[in-house]
Amino acid sequence: MSSVHDAHRWPRPVGRTRLAITLLVSALLSACSERAALTTAEQWQLTESLRLGSEDEGPTLFSWVKGLEVDAQGGIRVYEHSAQEIRLFDSTGAFVKVLARRGSGPGELRNAEGIQITRDGRMWLRDMANGRLTVFDTTGRFEATWPINTCNSQGMWDPKEDDTGRLLDTDCVVKAGRADGRHVLGYRRDLSRVDTLYDEPTCGDPKIFEAATWATKSGTGTTYRRIPFAPTAMSQLDGNGMIWCVPNSSQYEVLRLSPGATDTLRLRRDLPPIPVSDADRAAEIESIESRGPSGVDFTRIPTIKPLIARIIVDDTRRVWVQRATVDGATRFDVYSPDGTLVAEVDGGMAKFSIWAPFTIRGESLYTVIIGENDVPTVVRFKISRTQ
Repeated sequence: MSSVHDAHRWPRPVGRTRLAITLLVSALLSACSERAALTTAEQWQLTESLRLGSEDEGPTLFSWVKGLEVDAQGGIRVYEHSAQEIRLFDSTGAFVKVLARRGSGPGELRNAEGIQITRDGRMWLRDMANGRLTVFDTTGRFEATWPINTCNSQGMWDPKEDDTGRLLDTDCVVKAGRADGRHVLGYRRDLSRVDTLYDEPTCGDPKIFEAATWATKSGTGTTYRRIPFAPTAMSQLDGNGMIWCVPNSSQYEVLRLSPGATDTLRLRRDLPPIPVSDADRAAEIESIESRGPSGVDFTRIPTIKPLIARIIVDDTRRVWVQRATVDGATRFDVYSPDGTLVAEVDGGMAKFSIWAPFTIRGESLYTVIIGENDVPTVVRFKISRTQ
């Protein structure tokens, strides 16, 4: 994101300013009660312990990190999408080698969507452009490919492993040459078959996506852009085959959906609204316009931020809810698989990218933050339990 410029460059209607002040006061007055509600949960702190990233040419120059995994030796495997490479670094951050490169041959990739290391130590890679899953052994050497029969790209691949060793995923499959809807699938690790477990439940009203999107038509087609701060729906699969769903991110409500779209659990919190400041709005507009005239209607940018920014399920099936805060810091609420609030996590002022991989291994969290000059940086954080 571009740096914040002087807010006075943009007109500030009196009505929106008064609303923002009112909401800010409300948020500050509610802060103490919000903290009190969490006294029964542990307080965790994220402390940076390793950083990989550089603006210079080389293996630590990242543009778009679309996969991030950690092996049994603590080796960090970074899938750099722009270069179509999987780069291996040791636990100290020293570059070791490239495990996979662009191409269509064995162990190569054309448009991979993510990587996943299963409990047996093998690494899986979903490559829609090559129409296959690729499997690497525990050392990172190519082992096998498995053709997949799915409909389209997923964006960022984030499967989960169940207790039987199957790799669970949500996907649209093709039958008799036609799309057969979205299902929860189980890929067997011996590559023998794919189990269709059940139809994927719908999370939220599809119209919420339309309301959160600018659609700009041109002579060659239509361009879609997400509207900054617009609420949306989001979901995550867990290793039990359940869907954790945020039907509308403007509210703090998380549902656990079982087969048949049954709502088996709801997580709710009453949090104060957080206004979009003039500086926030100006920065987003500057970022969009810096790429050329957009032709979009900036009045559709909301005045209130979504309460939930992201939802993640980690390797122990805990649910991490990243939420907005008044001071712009990164905060997570962590829930156990049964919905018990385990901890509140303080991530400081680091700019976590909600579009990047998020990996928990033991007491460490690996993700991508946006550093100076908007350069993506792979960071390892130590999870400290302070209470």
